[in-house]
Amino acid sequence: MADIFLEQSKQIANNFIQNIVFIDDKAYQSDSTNNSFDTLGVSKIFAEAGKICAVYAPESVSDITFYDTILKKADAVILDWRLDIRCNNDDVTDSEADAECDEPRGEFTLELISNLISQTDMLKLIIIYTGETNLFDITDSIYQKIKNYGTFEKMDCTIQSANVRILIRAKSQNSENQFAHVPELKDKIVEVQQLPAIIIDEFTDMTNGLLSNFALVSISAIRNNTSRILSVFSPKLDPAYLSHKVLLENTSESKQLLIKLFGEAISDLLEATNIDTKDWVNNWIDHRIEEEKINMNGVIVERSKELLKKMINSEQSRLKNKYLEASGKELSNKEEEKIQTHIIKLFAYSGIDIEKSNIDFAILTHHKNIFQPAIEPPILTLGTIIKFSKDEKDKYYICIQQRCDSVRIKEERRFLFLPLEEKGEYPLIVNSALKLFPNKSSFALKTIKFKPQNGSAIIQASIIDGKYIFKSSYGETYEWVVDLKEMQAQRILNSYCAQLSRVGLNESEWLRLMAK
Repeated sequence: MADIFLEQSKQIANNFIQNIVFIDDKAYQSDSTNNSFDTLGVSKIFAEAGKICAVYAPESVSDITFYDTILKKADAVILDWRLDIRCNNDDVTDSEADAECDEPRGEFTLELISNLISQTDMLKLIIIYTGETNLFDITDSIYQKIKNYGTFEKMDCTIQSANVRILIRAKSQNSENQFAHVPELKDKIVEVQQLPAIIIDEFTDMTNGLLSNFALVSISAIRNNTSRILSVFSPKLDPAYLSHKVLLENTSESKQLLIKLFGEAISDLLEATNIDTKDWVNNWIDHRIEEEKINMNGVIVERSKELLKKMINSEQSRLKNKYLEASGKELSNKEEEKIQTHIIKLFAYSGIDIEKSNIDFAILTHHKNIFQPAIEPPILTLGTIIKFSKDEKDKYYICIQQRCDSVRIKEERRFLFLPLEEKGEYPLIVNSALKLFPNKSSFALKTIKFKPQNGSAIIQASIIDGKYIFKSSYGETYEWVVDLKEMQAQRILNSYCAQLSRVGLNESEWLRLMAK
């Protein structure tokens, strides 16, 4: 049976991947050795696959430094292992450098790989495409070079982490005797015509999930609609934007407005694009799910692909009714309650940490700062979570100061906070290891005074020992933890205000009971 979800994922990956960078010192040269390179043929092969392929042939050591930026922009990178290039006079600093240029087996390629991996968290597929025969040694050399840059796993001529995959493959010599002495490497021989398909297959293997596919389709939609986006954010709006900015007391708010407007424009574009996800879930279930008995908090469920499809597509409101409709079997109210927080087990597959999956998804729905570490110092405002440490004990607070009262600050101002505690309602995932609840009691309110620094009109954190710190008017330090999404923070504030608005009456007890 064909894996339809995998084929859908391949199509999505194929539409996303646009440009490939190829670096080989034999490009644009005639060469009869194992390292020969047909530049025109390679370009044509990728053009036929609908991809832009840029081929570079480094001539000197200094050329290597120019490629860092180019490689970051590429969707996939193909590198020759041995870049046999000359030294510039400026490159030679000692006798060892001379030796390196005379016999630079892998040294420059290792430098390119380590620079690319150490400076970016981007998803990256790298293929070492070489005429060398010692593929295992090359794999070991790369692993030793990059192992400290992340959690890398070394496999059979492959090295990978969560966002990087490096393949070590051999250029085909069109000979049956190639790797005759190492038959286990024969499946690592790659014809140049196979490279586009290998790139699609490997990229798909890194990204074939429901959420990642949606992200790739969305990015492709943004790329394809660049002109529409630019027509909305037209240069003709510049005078209106600048007049808006000059009228603001705090001009930095103008940037926040642009970010919000652009985000809303992208959201509108994606809704208008109507990304077709109709069959994704059913095909995902066929692709990932094994049929077996699942124990969910003491309740045994016979998991089947058909059961999950019916439950996912059910219009019933309660979980027990969805299960009844899908399986014909009833769940008691008690059983329904027991399995609700364990339902992820029905959709778990090999290699998935279900606790981490739940936490990471909750963070995605709660946290405003999903890309960490934060690039700019955060601002104290509604939804900011801070940590106060004293006597080896940590206390957490969430700011409930309205955003309009968190700007245009000209002098010392009190900020309002609620404590975060171990029990309550509306849990917050503070970080991957900590879940807390806001104490919304009216008497729990805490106020802390802050004063803007250096003529600023906002309370902005400073970097101290690698952490973002807010310093109160009394010199107390509070570490910034994260900012919640606006609606999440507003819900907490509304809930607190509801507590304040309660009315306590001393009235007829009979009348009160009759009202129930």
